[in-house]
Parts: sequence; structure tokens; C-alpha cells
Amino acid sequence: MQMTTQLDRIEWKLDQIIGALMAKAHDASTSGEVSPMETQVHLESVLHKFTTKQHVALQMLMRGADNQGIADRMGVSINTAKVHVRGMFRKLNVNSRAQLIHRLHREFDEIDDNGYMMMTGGLPKDWDANFIEPDPFARLYAEKRNDTTTDTTQ
Repeated sequence: MQMTTQLDRIEWKLDQIIGALMAKAHDASTSGEVSPMETQVHLESVLHKFTTKQHVALQMLMRGADNQGIADRMGVSINTAKVHVRGMFRKLNVNSRAQLIHRLHREFDEIDDNGYMMMTGGLPKDWDANFIEPDPFARLYAEKRNDTTTDTTQ
């Protein structure tokens, strides 16, 4: 199942790139305006830089959650939540939550639900808005812990 999801995501990205290249070639002979296809690919190319965990944090940031709220929801430490947020800052070259949200709000709103789910490995756009416990999507962002112990008494 996961391999199929990854292949679908790769295929979708390739379709977007090919569409953008075709639109760009067509638009090169026009007045220099950006085509809707090229704009859509550019917008998605910003969002596709994020991991699924960063998308979880992004949705929560857009609602106004703080690092502790992100950490609690994801079941991680506050420092790990900060790592996810700082990773988004670095990828977009921004310095604040306000800049991040300002830069991504329109892009997030414009991407279609299916495209977003493929990009994030299955996380819906409305995950945060419709959050329920237990979260059926927790497997996408939950920390993987190695709880095995080594037996040294042999």
C-alpha cells in the first residue's frame, strides 16, 4: 500500500513538471505573463518541500497553535516540534511564523485536496480542522520509537 502511494505521488509530481514545462514553452512566445499551469506548479513546488510532519505542524500553525500544542498533538517533545517549525522556516528562508503563514496561506488554499493528499503521503488538507481522537492519520506523523532492549546477560 505504501509503495503504491509513493508511486502515485511521484507520478503526480512528474505530471506537474511536464505540464509546467509545456506551459512555459508555450508562454515563451507570448507577452511574458505566467500561465495558470505554471503558477499552480510553482505554488505546489513550495508545499512539496515539506515532510508530512511539517505539513502537520503547518496546518496547526495556520490555526494559531503554539509549539506546545504541536508537540502534544504529535506526541513529541516541544524541542522536536520546534525542529519541525524551524525546518519550514529554513526551507522557505523566512524568520517568523507570520512570514511562513503569509507565504503559504494562498498556496495551501489553492491546491486541490487530492493533490495535497498525494503530496503529504495521505494527510488531508482539513486534518487539523477536523481532528478527532484517536487520530486515524497518526501513523503518518507519529514518532517511530525503537523500544527493544539489548540483553547483555548472555
